[in-house]
Amino acid sequence: MNNWSRKDFLKTSLLGGSAALFAGHGRLYGQTSPAAGSANGDVRVGCVGINAQGAGHMRDYVTGKIKGARLVAICDADEAVLNRRKADCEKEGGKVATYRDYRKMLESKEIDAIVIATPNHWHSLMTIWALQAGKDVYVEKPLSHNIWEGRQAVEAAKKYSKQIVQAGTQNRSSQDIKEAIAYIKSGKLGAIKWVRGTCYKPRDSIGLTTGPQAVPGTVDYDLWTGPADLTPPRRNGGKGPIHYDWHWFWNYGGGDISNQGIHQVDVARWMLGAEGMPTSVQSFGGRVGYRDDAETPNTLVSVFNYAKAPLIFEVRGLGRKKGMKAMDVYRTSSISVTVQCEGGYVAVSEAGTAGIYDADGKVMQKLAANTNGSHRQNFINAVQARKQSVANGLIENCHYSTALCHLGNISYRVGAEKSNAAIADAVKSSEASKEAYGRMVEHLSANEVDFAKTPAMLGPLLKIDGAKELFTGSEKEIVAAANKSPLMKREGRGAFKVPQIGPKVVA
Repeated sequence: MNNWSRKDFLKTSLLGGSAALFAGHGRLYGQTSPAAGSANGDVRVGCVGINAQGAGHMRDYVTGKIKGARLVAICDADEAVLNRRKADCEKEGGKVATYRDYRKMLESKEIDAIVIATPNHWHSLMTIWALQAGKDVYVEKPLSHNIWEGRQAVEAAKKYSKQIVQAGTQNRSSQDIKEAIAYIKSGKLGAIKWVRGTCYKPRDSIGLTTGPQAVPGTVDYDLWTGPADLTPPRRNGGKGPIHYDWHWFWNYGGGDISNQGIHQVDVARWMLGAEGMPTSVQSFGGRVGYRDDAETPNTLVSVFNYAKAPLIFEVRGLGRKKGMKAMDVYRTSSISVTVQCEGGYVAVSEAGTAGIYDADGKVMQKLAANTNGSHRQNFINAVQARKQSVANGLIENCHYSTALCHLGNISYRVGAEKSNAAIADAVKSSEASKEAYGRMVEHLSANEVDFAKTPAMLGPLLKIDGAKELFTGSEKEIVAAANKSPLMKREGRGAFKVPQIGPKVVA
């Protein structure tokens, strides 16, 4: 392992030669006809980002679980991960080409479709590049690191419309959820009062470092960082300085609302029938219970106001009480979506199954076909049919759900530390916010969090211009700060600039 120095940051080896073709300004590739596939008709798939979620994608293809497709290439900026996954493929009898540089992977004419399972900050740019290279795309959630680049990915899918794009929001393939939505629409439970998503998932401290950490010699850190700001890693927990714990740093991720929570946000918005952006958002919470290197909150409540009803999302990383690993449960489970109606409610599990309950909480109907696992196959079916309409995970749906995660985080980030009493006073006019805050206080009290020593963060109530996908309002200073957030817009850097595909929007 070598110590990461300022000198390393100034190296520009990737900017020479053919890499300049990928500079990210405007159109990087000419749009090509859809790939014809291999001689036997299989869709030839390349997976990029194969350390965690991507390893699962890789195995599904190399073991033949997904019909009509086969894995032909893998890509990762970590050579150690790449070598391990290549060996895994060979054990299954699969022969794959290996790449460290995604741009080189896209040059291959032996690849028809790309599966993107990298860290969040790469998702939008990799999607755009793949579409411009004439590849079909399956991109894992969330769609983006920030709202602007997510919009560019959506516009790229419209522009390069010969390609098929599927987002990894697998609940969109749930027959159970579709049936539950139909039940709600029937009016048998009355009107929707509110929708709540929960991500109560144990998240321990990632520890404290004393400064910048050394980058493992197997990692091409410039490639791994891509469009994010090139800064040395400042984490070194159980996952090491590079992998997984990037989720808890604003430069790459957005905490658990953007990690696990995006699934439940997407289901909640779908069940509410909420198209596009909410009219406003407000968040409150903090990183409490321990002190570590991570930046994102482990406790967060975000309230999104839609014309139909409010959508509330809650993140909790601490257990039911101090020293306990078991998590709180809301209604039926820790990770869930609850649609409260006038005459009962619907609860959706993490697995995408659903239950319909009456006003007294008695089960009226259970929906447990459990079809989430068909989502990856659905992508290949759409590719083979050459019909975007066959794909369940539409990229624009994923964009709006991802944007909600960013909106919630932006409100939090432009907020200020406030006392318990001050937050209670600020949220008292909203029944949804008031109730959620009260339960959050109870949860943190059970974890012996001292509000006098660790006051929570209260974000402002931010109004949203849905057409422009920007914040608006009379509080100019706060609105300007929110619109300047990197979670609203970040264009990338150097060879990793995100191209402007859609029309420019002025705040």
